[in-house]
Amino acid sequence: MAYSTPIEWKKEVKYLGVVLDKQLNFRAHTSQIKEKYNKAFRAEYSLICRNSSLNLNNKVLIYSVYLRPILTIASPIWACTARSNLRRFQVLENKTLRMIANARWYHRNIDIQNALNVPSLQQFIQKLAKNFYGKLPDINNPEIAKIPAYDQNDKQNR
Repeated sequence: MAYSTPIEWKKEVKYLGVVLDKQLNFRAHTSQIKEKYNKAFRAEYSLICRNSSLNLNNKVLIYSVYLRPILTIASPIWACTARSNLRRFQVLENKTLRMIANARWYHRNIDIQNALNVPSLQQFIQKLAKNFYGKLPDINNPEIAKIPAYDQNDKQNR
């Protein structure tokens, strides 16, 4: 293969599990993660459904260890996406936690999260981003050293 071979342009490409699209709005990535989450949710449904005999702590553990990582994989990279994309993930989490807690329609999502001792998805993603960007100065790579420090108060770093 010659070095002068042109590279075909793509609208999106998957790199290290993150779907990068032409505009870097991560819409394709969030769609893919939503599908993956729904597939995993259906696989665990019998364990975490309202009628399951599994105790509440084990249901929360299944969510925290198996389902939530699907939503938050590589989140420090794509967390700056549009709020509408993040909202799609929040809806999935709310639906799952409501089922786990056997909550009624009048229970607020924040109250369910507090009762189950599960931080909100936004708080969890911010914690992951803070840890990720906090470890970057320790890496001896000149290109990584160019990445600016993470400031959680900066509106661009939602």
